[in-house]
Amino acid sequence: MKKGDSSVVDAPLVTVITVVYNNVKHIRGALESVISQDYERIEYVVIDGGSSDGTQGIIEEYKDRIDVYISEPDEGIYDALNKGIVNSTGEVIGILHSDDLFCDESVVSDCIALMQQKGTEFCFSDMVIVNQQLDKIIRYYKASYFSQWMFRIGWLPPHPTVFLNRELFDQFGLYSIKYKAAGDFEFFVRVFYGKKIAYSYLDRVTVMMRSGGTSNSGVSSKLLVANEIDMALRENNVFSHSLIQIFRYILRMFEFILKPNKKRFQLKKSETR
Repeated sequence: MKKGDSSVVDAPLVTVITVVYNNVKHIRGALESVISQDYERIEYVVIDGGSSDGTQGIIEEYKDRIDVYISEPDEGIYDALNKGIVNSTGEVIGILHSDDLFCDESVVSDCIALMQQKGTEFCFSDMVIVNQQLDKIIRYYKASYFSQWMFRIGWLPPHPTVFLNRELFDQFGLYSIKYKAAGDFEFFVRVFYGKKIAYSYLDRVTVMMRSGGTSNSGVSSKLLVANEIDMALRENNVFSHSLIQIFRYILRMFEFILKPNKKRFQLKKSETR
């Protein structure tokens, strides 16, 4: 399914969505990260919220490599993601935010190969949260121990690593725009408690996320996420309790201690953009 692979005719069309608003500093890296993927059949959708800092000018430089580009005001990140989904045609959908980077050129092809091999509709992998310069790992978001019960403690597979069949959006609807930081968590809860999901885990780091985003910086953002996680569980009739959710913070502590296997993933100078 990589470029030049004779089996490419059987490969699904994969939509990768990037949403951005006023991120002139990092948008180029995200764009190049998607464009450089070796998977043959990628539909690239970029949704800009009406940036005024020069972001649009950079996106325009890549228009010949972008299949759908919309720039207009929106109601937040989940509204922008919904626009991307509605305007896409891929059989499988993945998301790469404007602060993030795929770790190498084979991320999409590796994920899709695993989904096809295992016959799954939902695939996720590991992620590292790094500093702004991409030269220091702050957290290692390892997803190998995921199980559905972990939603009850507020833990979910790392959203930027997920590739899922479009049919799940058709069946369960889009992201709820009333959430500001945990709309992905609510959607995953809705899906996993709505049917038995066939999922697969790719055992490697696929995404680097810069620290400082809505869900991973500051006390106020953490309180927002915690409140929205409680709301998402209640709305989907999934039992939890504040005492149970303490385990999420215990897991988070280990994420600051654990480091990826150096033989499988290392920050490289060529990855800094």
